[in-house]
Amino acid sequence: MSHDPDLTDEETLALPEVEELHHGEFERIAIIGVGMVGGSVGLALRESGFRGQITGLDKKDILDEALALGAIDRAVGDLAEAVPSADLVVIATPVLETCKLLPTILRIAQSGAIVSDTGGTKAEVCTLAARTKKARGIFIGGHPLTGTARAGLANASAELFAGAHYVLTPLEKTSWHHLDSMKWWVRQLGALPLVMEPAQHDRLVGAISHLPFLLTLALTEWAGDLAATSPILSKLAQGDFREMLRLLDGSYEAWDNLLQTNKEEILKALERFRRCLENCEAQLRDGDLMETFRRAHAFRSHVLRESAGCWDARSELIIMAPDRPGTFARITTLLAEYQISIRDMRVTYVRETLGGNLRLVVATPSQALMALELLRKEGFDARLRE
Repeated sequence: MSHDPDLTDEETLALPEVEELHHGEFERIAIIGVGMVGGSVGLALRESGFRGQITGLDKKDILDEALALGAIDRAVGDLAEAVPSADLVVIATPVLETCKLLPTILRIAQSGAIVSDTGGTKAEVCTLAARTKKARGIFIGGHPLTGTARAGLANASAELFAGAHYVLTPLEKTSWHHLDSMKWWVRQLGALPLVMEPAQHDRLVGAISHLPFLLTLALTEWAGDLAATSPILSKLAQGDFREMLRLLDGSYEAWDNLLQTNKEEILKALERFRRCLENCEAQLRDGDLMETFRRAHAFRSHVLRESAGCWDARSELIIMAPDRPGTFARITTLLAEYQISIRDMRVTYVRETLGGNLRLVVATPSQALMALELLRKEGFDARLRE
């Protein structure tokens, strides 16, 4: 089966009707690894109205917490209990751990059951699945483009996938029926399915996620060396530099899984980037970076318009939020009073004692205009995103 990675079916970008969510193809789902992502899968399913059985496999204390939260309704101690009865098995473990578990899961799954993962690299795990002998399960790779640096079940949320793109990477022989089943399931989580080939996924994610991590790592180490002789540098490291440091949140182990399983694509991206950096250096020496800036700015505008999620990009506001107790509560209470639905909210830049830029996404462009007027009347410095 061939999948054109450059073609996106419009229907994959539409969320299902409510009644469709209650007539799914999966009745028994097993989640292997009930952490932040796996726990969110269970919570999102329950929030959507899924009435089937959700089985969890993890450490006992995590399973006890997951049962209490309602992320799962059945806890088991090993793969032999979790996998054989499931229609869908979701492996929500780090990529290297997934590679260790996958052959066994595919062999003990019931015939025709779908097995998927949630890892940030796809080529290695998909190749492993394709080479697994005597596999009974059908593997379709998965990568939800969402999450936080805060790991663990305590950070799971039913809203984690809402409006996010969820990449699916079927194998060459995957039937359209099984792929459609997974696309339906992704919509049930509230996410937007996006189908592509594993190699393309790793090449592109390597460029826009894994390479930026390496660049941040190198730049921060270099700045740290400079700070050793100029301590005042740490006081100057504000704004964009501090925002960039967010890439270093979380554990190295999580990044190491991605770097090890996508090393070749990252090295290729690094080589291409090195040539671009050299080009910028030459233009800087010549005093002519304008054309490069123009192209970069045009691409930036395109990326910002391609808002991930089911909302219109015109539904986003930027608010200068002063650093005072109750500021966020004032904003959310005000919008709630006028029935304005908040789809996403996050601080994109914080400057201590002065506040930060609050990125706020509401349901529709008309609600954004209403919110803009209300916020300005309340004295907030607010604008629609350009």
